[in-house]
Amino acid sequence: MPNSFDDIVRKPESQSFEWKRSLSLRREGLESLCGMINADTAQGSVIFGKAPDGQIVGVEPGNLDKAQRSISQTTRLKFEPFLQCTYEVLERNGVSVLVIAAVRNRAVPYHEFDGRAFIREGTVTRQLNPSEKQALQRQRNRDLHTGPWKCDRCGSWVGTLSQIVITDQGPRKTYSCECGGEFWPAA
Repeated sequence: MPNSFDDIVRKPESQSFEWKRSLSLRREGLESLCGMINADTAQGSVIFGKAPDGQIVGVEPGNLDKAQRSISQTTRLKFEPFLQCTYEVLERNGVSVLVIAAVRNRAVPYHEFDGRAFIREGTVTRQLNPSEKQALQRQRNRDLHTGPWKCDRCGSWVGTLSQIVITDQGPRKTYSCECGGEFWPAA
């Protein structure tokens, strides 16, 4: 995530970045965040305080600490499984924007917000239907994935993963790379 006010306000909306004019649009913002983390990029940021015409309006005057606590509580209660988010207030010349960012753990196939899963396609967020959720579950399940695989530490690629360990519960794939990283399905 960019760490300065200027870096943030210059960014246009994208697959992993969205602006919302005010905190009153928090539900729509969190649905967009859900869609971003469910996309293959697995990360996203929603920034409150910029109008659709590009003008930096800042978040509503008031207690930003209370607003952050309220949004944090909403994410804890409404995201399933739990989603770790970061919250940051950036300010310049008395104008504040609130940045909410999250990254999906690759072991989680998708998150739902308030009982619904969303996906981000470009700058559009839409709800996933049940068959799309099943397809994501299958695609992101490492035990069922046939390859290719990519190490999360060194970036090496493997066409097929053939390391199988026999355990008391039966054969299990191993996902360890020689560098100490883990292999994940390559998107």
